[in-house]
Amino acid sequence: MIFSLIKKVIDKTINIEHWKLILGGVLFIIISSFIVYLLEPKEFKSPFNGFWYVMTTISQVGFGDYIPKTIIGKLYSIFLYFVGIGFFAIMIAKWIDLLNNYEELKEKEILGYTGTNHIVMINWSQKTKITIEEVLSENQKVDIVLIDQANTSPINHKNIHYVQGDATKLDILQKANALFAASICIFAPDQVLDKAAEDGKILLVASTIKHLAKKANVDVYTIVEILDEDHISNTNQYYIDEFILSNKPFSTLMASKALHNYT
Repeated sequence: MIFSLIKKVIDKTINIEHWKLILGGVLFIIISSFIVYLLEPKEFKSPFNGFWYVMTTISQVGFGDYIPKTIIGKLYSIFLYFVGIGFFAIMIAKWIDLLNNYEELKEKEILGYTGTNHIVMINWSQKTKITIEEVLSENQKVDIVLIDQANTSPINHKNIHYVQGDATKLDILQKANALFAASICIFAPDQVLDKAAEDGKILLVASTIKHLAKKANVDVYTIVEILDEDHISNTNQYYIDEFILSNKPFSTLMASKALHNYT
């Protein structure tokens, strides 16, 4: 999984010109390792020792455990100072850019979540927060993917992955890898003016998930928070596996339902 994430980051952050510089730097180091060995085989004894000398030279560490004895060896070392240090600096700079971009993209979840058997939680609220805490107290290994429309994740935890966007959009659900989740929990917002409208949004998300699952021929386990009990009887219950009324003892119940299918 980590290799596919790194590949996505590389594709998004490093262009052809940068690749040429990095590739040129790697080739320069490898070729130089053999050159210094061939120039002074008695001093370096093996290409690996030549590689060690090149790396300590261009990184400006300079341990001094290998020192060229011949004029041509010393001249090539001077050449390493001028050319190799430049290549090395570029490679380090590009690596730092890669790490910075990875963290940036990960924060925005442009990469998406690629794991399975996780728990998806849709819409941030205080009940979402409490449920997450309950789930993690029960199982510290479970991954949770939170979908919300806030620009940044409202909670930071190594087990929590944030996807920013509208959960009725297929691409957002795909970024959360929702079809491969152990369960999907859909929450109502904290401040509600129109219960019918909010329940309608929740049910729309649930139906979108079920339609996507049906197309993919997979089963998904959905749990929803409902504000008005009367809306349950008026709902096509094919879309919902579990209803939890918002005014009932909530967080422990939602957490236990969320972990119901987790293995």
